[in-house]
Amino acid sequence: MNEESFPNSLKTISDIRMRYSGFIGSCAGGGGTFRLTPKAEITPFGLCFAVFGLHLLGAREVIYELKDIWAVRLRENIRSERRALGDRPTSKAYRQLLCFTLSALSAIGALHSDPLDDLVSEQLPRDIKDELLELGCLSGVPQSGNQAMFLAVFLIHARDYLGNKNADEALDRWVDLHFSHMNDFGFWGKSRGMTHLQFQNGYHQYEILEYLGKGNLKSRNAPSFVAGLADGLGHFAPYPGGGGCYDYDAVSLLTSSGISLDECIMQILLQTAASIVSEERPSGGFAESVYVRPRSLGNTLRFARGVASAAGKPSLFMERLKYAITLQRSVHNRIHTHWSAYSRSWDEADLWDSWFRIMTLARIEIACDPAAAAKWGFIDYPGIGFHPCLHGSARP
Repeated sequence: MNEESFPNSLKTISDIRMRYSGFIGSCAGGGGTFRLTPKAEITPFGLCFAVFGLHLLGAREVIYELKDIWAVRLRENIRSERRALGDRPTSKAYRQLLCFTLSALSAIGALHSDPLDDLVSEQLPRDIKDELLELGCLSGVPQSGNQAMFLAVFLIHARDYLGNKNADEALDRWVDLHFSHMNDFGFWGKSRGMTHLQFQNGYHQYEILEYLGKGNLKSRNAPSFVAGLADGLGHFAPYPGGGGCYDYDAVSLLTSSGISLDECIMQILLQTAASIVSEERPSGGFAESVYVRPRSLGNTLRFARGVASAAGKPSLFMERLKYAITLQRSVHNRIHTHWSAYSRSWDEADLWDSWFRIMTLARIEIACDPAAAAKWGFIDYPGIGFHPCLHGSARP
């Protein structure tokens, strides 16, 4: 597709990029620090998300000016977190911050000087199969996809930056185990039907498969099942408004290398882009969802339509019904995460959702016009932020 066929949502992407850059600046806390939102406290995660966003926008001058300050702060942040924990921490929060820190250091060109050997080496599994099974990664346990990705990132890092000769064998085993445990939908876990949990959880393993250039018949069929979960606005969450993670994860799978973009999938992608653009917040950032709160007749009907559209698909119907009921509880009036002590509102712009929304738009733009990849700064490091356009680029 050429630029003439782009929808208005993609034609305005230059303005969106500019406003997003301004939103990142509004979250700055001084001294190279950042907040998750302008109202939140300074956190290590806020810094990582800001670095990712600026790198995606190609803000070379800002990165060059602050890279030394950021490199020191990124390393201090992760080492401070490590000192507060016991032997070989394996929590999602710590491993996520470690992976984000490695990606951020890579993005600013500061990873080679200190690849955090000790922190990564202690995370390497003694037996990859035992750890994957223990974490539930091969059976689709919620959040296990994150853990599977973390382990693979550590193994790739050990191979590429630490000269670990055993990492390749473990990586091959990681891939073989995931392929041998795939269900008929191309994901993990026993299910009689496709669900949002399957792809949102399994997306993380696909990030690694994409980076390694691996695939099989089931994995190539996965995008068609994911496409069937889109709602009328092109969102992919089990609740209205998509959610930054759900939409990006789905679009990442739909635009992965080797996937044929038929007219149906392309129309879904263009609808997703149009919806994301329309949901931009006044601050220039993006939120988790603008349709979960406040409670209103319109939002209630959106939940009801989502559940009703899954009629005849028991697994999907029950999943959406569960969310429709659970998210009405007062405990879910705001979003609580380990990224910040501050709990944000559903429609409040934050650095995480903003980064994901802009990456989603970037991937859709490149799907329409591959030459557009030159406008974006994806991260040539395993994990979130990688794009297949980087295949063949110089690696460590």
